[in-house]
Amino acid sequence: MWDLDALDLIEPAHLTFGPRGLGELRLIAIGAEIDYRVSDRDGMAFVEFSWEGYDESDPASGRGWAQLEAGGALKGRLFIHQGDESAFTAHREAEAQRPKGARSSKPSNFRLQRRRARRARR
Repeated sequence: MWDLDALDLIEPAHLTFGPRGLGELRLIAIGAEIDYRVSDRDGMAFVEFSWEGYDESDPASGRGWAQLEAGGALKGRLFIHQGDESAFTAHREAEAQRPKGARSSKPSNFRLQRRRARRARR
C-alpha cells in the first residue's frame, strides 16, 4: 500500500498531457515520460497511456488509463510493471480563460489526489 503522505514526496503529483501524444507523470519518487492516445468511450473522453522512467534511481515502467468525467475529474488506474496498482482521481490545474471550444496548445496538467492504493500480486 502506498503511503498517502508520500504522494507529493519529490514534487506535486501530476499527470501532464502535452502535444503529439507525449507527456509526463510525477508521483512519490516516480518521474516518467508518457505516451498516450485519446479516444471516446460512451460519449466521454478516454485516455490510455504507457510510461517509462525512474522510481528513485531504478528504471521503472507501466501503463494506465483514465476517463474524463462530466464534472471535469479525470478518474482512472495506474499500473507499475510487476508492482503496485492504484485507482486515481485528478483535477485539471487552473488554465487561463479561453473561448469555449478553443483548443489550447498548452499541455493539460492534472493534479493527482490522494487515494488508497492496492498492492498487486507479485
